[in-house]
Amino acid sequence: MSPDKGIINILAIITFLLSLVSLVYGLLYIALPTGDAPLHNFFGVLFLVAFALNIILAYMNEKADVEKRVKMWGTGFLVFFLVAVLGMGVGGFGASNIYDPSLANLVLCLVVYPSFLGTFIIGLAHGWLSAKAKSGYFPGSRLKFSSRRSRKKMSTGRNVLQVLIILIMLLGVFFAYVLITDYLGLTQCLVSQYALFMSFFYLALMVLGQKVNRVPGGPFRYITGFLGVILFIVFLFPLFLMPRAIADAELSFAHAFGADWEERLDHEHKEHFRPYEFSLPAYFLSIPTTHYEYKRDVLYYPLNGVEKEVDEGLELYYDVYMPSEDSDDVLPGEGSTIVRIHGGAWIAGTKGVGSMMQMNKYFASQGYTVFDIQYGLSDRVDLAHMAEEADFLSFLSDSSFVEDLTLLGSPGHVRGPFTLDDIIRHLGIFSRYLEEHGEKYGASLDSVYFSGGSAGGHLCTAMALAIDSGDYEHIFSPEIEVSGYVPFYPGNKAYEVLDGIGGSEEWMDVEILVGPDSPPCLIYQGTSDGMVPPEVARSFYESYLEVGNEKCAVIYLPLAAHASDVQFAGYYNQLFLYYMERFLSLY
Repeated sequence: MSPDKGIINILAIITFLLSLVSLVYGLLYIALPTGDAPLHNFFGVLFLVAFALNIILAYMNEKADVEKRVKMWGTGFLVFFLVAVLGMGVGGFGASNIYDPSLANLVLCLVVYPSFLGTFIIGLAHGWLSAKAKSGYFPGSRLKFSSRRSRKKMSTGRNVLQVLIILIMLLGVFFAYVLITDYLGLTQCLVSQYALFMSFFYLALMVLGQKVNRVPGGPFRYITGFLGVILFIVFLFPLFLMPRAIADAELSFAHAFGADWEERLDHEHKEHFRPYEFSLPAYFLSIPTTHYEYKRDVLYYPLNGVEKEVDEGLELYYDVYMPSEDSDDVLPGEGSTIVRIHGGAWIAGTKGVGSMMQMNKYFASQGYTVFDIQYGLSDRVDLAHMAEEADFLSFLSDSSFVEDLTLLGSPGHVRGPFTLDDIIRHLGIFSRYLEEHGEKYGASLDSVYFSGGSAGGHLCTAMALAIDSGDYEHIFSPEIEVSGYVPFYPGNKAYEVLDGIGGSEEWMDVEILVGPDSPPCLIYQGTSDGMVPPEVARSFYESYLEVGNEKCAVIYLPLAAHASDVQFAGYYNQLFLYYMERFLSLY
């Protein structure tokens, strides 16, 4: 049954108006220096509705007896939107992992913004033509093929597209499984934070499949229709859970740091903070970061020969991010220092892209001096057992491809037969280097924070607690004053790897280092983390309570997996960033 033309006209007018409003608001967001346009989530919801209505309109026009060009515009919208979703997600990630702010903004301008704005420009044309569309068949409204060869080519092309759509749909089923379970593989690092993109991607792909297939009531239409709707709904789960996550985060933060924490914030600092726990426009259009300077690949070890024979061939570098010289004097950082330690299971990873680079850039723009450092990575663990984390690539577990994948781009000059004791010693070397050289970057030793993810979360915890205790001055600089630390999904009890690396008891189990006067701590933890389960963060939090120290908060992110902060403008990282910058300001 063809849809009623009157209903299509009403839907087309609404789609046109919402596309227009979304386009104008998107331009406003881009024009503002910080991207903090008013009524952000009201208009963000309008974005979602406009996406959905354009997709639905394309479906209804296909069913209706309307002009061919209107149906072609619907197909054009769907194809562009599928590419645009990838552009917004991949472009945002790419921009956040470029050192130079000008180049990062260029990626936003060439990839992210055109993807978003182009969607609604085509949506405007789609809605306008649909509202003005004529009913009924007329000469020339259908393409005619005079040769059997042409019809055969068209049929072959449709068959190939249908197979491709089915395969992508099945991949979506796998992604949905990853989202709603504590899946162990590396795929988990991508799915949860990009689920909102996936939701509308699969809705559009479903409708495109309906347009490609010309067999009414055939199995292809039923299968793609069913899968498309289910995937659309499942991938919306993280968004639906955000209000609860925000409420729980506030309770946890207030319980640890006082119900009056907002009143204790410096009023001059507040105006520089992100004003919202979560912004839908920021999710799609990214968060631009400017007003920082950086210096990369600075050698800190060895400078005057290696300390131990095991370090032979080891070279350790750091990147430093600083507020620009024209920055405001009342920025929240005020010369404080952040040491960021990358993750990678103590055997892989590196600074830069491997250390959530835009977090470094963002806090430099807030007045902090941020050091993103390398440390020695252990080769004492057999990579073969890591193949399970390579997902469906595990059958290649003996190949160099999976080894490269598992090592996450770590350079050869940082790898060696290191134990945890060696790794901690390397971090201690950096602390002494910071004592001697930090001043030239404007880094204050009187207020130092430590942060890192996964293995880096474990190491930043060990470093902060050890320095603060005063019992490890033979390893760390005694001049450093620890103000607090922020572990992201800390791998504190990953004994499967730690036992293979080996080390002293306090580094193997950092809970031993917790005392009644340990510095305040804010922890990022996903509830669906398959690599570092939430029980690890819970256990560490309880170790604080056991010694009478309540200055530890865990912010649990629903359905968030490991490394779910990779997308800087993702809903998880936005929420945690809101509290992280306030935490640093408090202490």
